[in-house]
Amino acid sequence: MNYLDLSSRLLQLGERLAKHAGKIDGETLGRSARRLAAQLDAFEEHLDSYLASRKSGELLLETLIRSPAGKRHLTIELLKHGLRRIAGKRLKSEDLPAAKREFIELIHEAGKQDKGVEFLQGAFAQAVHVETGGKDKLHLQHEFIRLGQLADEEFAQEIGKRTFGELRRMAGVNGIKFTDKTTKRRLTALIRRYAQRAALNIGVARVPSQT
Repeated sequence: MNYLDLSSRLLQLGERLAKHAGKIDGETLGRSARRLAAQLDAFEEHLDSYLASRKSGELLLETLIRSPAGKRHLTIELLKHGLRRIAGKRLKSEDLPAAKREFIELIHEAGKQDKGVEFLQGAFAQAVHVETGGKDKLHLQHEFIRLGQLADEEFAQEIGKRTFGELRRMAGVNGIKFTDKTTKRRLTALIRRYAQRAALNIGVARVPSQT
């Protein structure tokens, strides 16, 4: 829907109606006018709701950018990734304060405030999860080694119990590179390969020297 064309059409119709308002009569035209008025009421209500939601999204996006979590976790690379993923645009700024401003402006222009908020909240949650100190990270590293020691059938059973998000966290903690386009099947294969390699390295490291 081209809303600029619609607004122009409504303006032209309003001018014509105002010019001839005192001369218009007839039941057929009256019924049509009443239906149009009811439809305009409904459209205005939907428009007000949309604009209020968009304004709320804009405010929340800017609040997240300037929040303590934003100051702690936001990087130029993260903003570049988010902008490309959300709006298909390239971030040009090379310093963080300018990159934050550009990110907000381009997300607003694209009308993707809700997606921007969702991306930032997810990124912050992931950063906090990774940061939750040694215990969780150490556990995932130990699990990674253990998976590398399993036979194929046992490995498949263990992996089948885990969600895609859990596999992504395990891969991230253990240095496996992947992207948003990496499927669960592909990530599972990567975990299998590198976990076996890690388990082998651990085993070799524990073998006493024969010299």
